[in-house]
Amino acid sequence: TGKYAYVVDANFLVNRFIPIASVTNPAERQRVQRSKEWWQEIDAQLDAGDAIIYVPDICIAEAFKVLTKKYYIDKYFARPVDHKTARDALADFLHTSPRTLRGSKRHIRVHDVSTSRDVIIAVDRFNELYLKHKLSVSVVDLIILATAKYLVDFYCIPSKQLHIVTLDTALW
Repeated sequence: TGKYAYVVDANFLVNRFIPIASVTNPAERQRVQRSKEWWQEIDAQLDAGDAIIYVPDICIAEAFKVLTKKYYIDKYFARPVDHKTARDALADFLHTSPRTLRGSKRHIRVHDVSTSRDVIIAVDRFNELYLKHKLSVSVVDLIILATAKYLVDFYCIPSKQLHIVTLDTALW
């Protein structure tokens, strides 16, 4: 059947590293809890070799921005060291060592996807569709959609095995 492929957005990625106890808003706490439950399922699939995660490069940059906002604005991290620990954990999660990359039996859990010409062309097409239907999404949301299309078109990932995981209501 093949592997499941997940394209994840920045907020979903960041929620993996947010301490639930520090989230004061009940709706936000529920979103973080649900994200962590999803991450448990995805991690089990990753450990079994049944899944792979794709993150658009712009979402990686945005994830670090969101973590910093959660520290300075939302006060989700009590101490600077807590914020640093979360940032380091995010960086470790995204990082693949050169040794792993060179290995013949490499298991790469997370792939970053560059915003290539093909992705940008798909962004334009998705934007046109959204505007025709009088819907509004951000450029980052369009990049997430375009990345999924890119993976289907150029990496032949079956669309029924590709999942976009986002916390953005407009993108749903």
